[in-house]
Amino acid sequence: MTAQAIFETLASKTVLVIPVAVLVTLGILLVRHIALKRAAGRRRSTAQAYSMPVEEDDVGTIVGRIDAAKAADNKAVLADLYLAQALAHQKLGDEKARMAALTSAAGCASLYGPEATHAIARMQLAEAAYSTGDLTSACEHWHLAREAFRASGHAEEHARVEKLMRDNGCPTDWVLTEF
Repeated sequence: MTAQAIFETLASKTVLVIPVAVLVTLGILLVRHIALKRAAGRRRSTAQAYSMPVEEDDVGTIVGRIDAAKAADNKAVLADLYLAQALAHQKLGDEKARMAALTSAAGCASLYGPEATHAIARMQLAEAAYSTGDLTSACEHWHLAREAFRASGHAEEHARVEKLMRDNGCPTDWVLTEF
């Protein structure tokens, strides 16, 4: 086969391959576009969870709502109410009460959901532990928050917390589960 014959064969095959390559590229771009739209929706829901609107700042009102939820055995709302209570205590400057409310929020959310509230409470607990120099507790809370973000479908937050853990030298999952 001569060089000219090889060139003509390649040229004829290229004419067929180019449209296929264009279609594959368009398909990839379409899938990427859909994935980006879904991720944007998750980011909005995460942002909403982080900035959970609290209708009232009055601790007494929130405590009343917590008591009513307990009396009605409405466990699904307890975590969000405890998180609201923590925010109200933070606004009042009562750090000890804030930490107790965050602990309650994390505990209720881990048992009854929602996972996003569990993750938020754990992130705030980790931040508090880190700020006092307790890296061990911070790592534990980050680990639990990371898993809660994964379970709630917030992949970007999951990755962000994973990076935070690596940057701070937190133990890997293997260390935490294989001893």
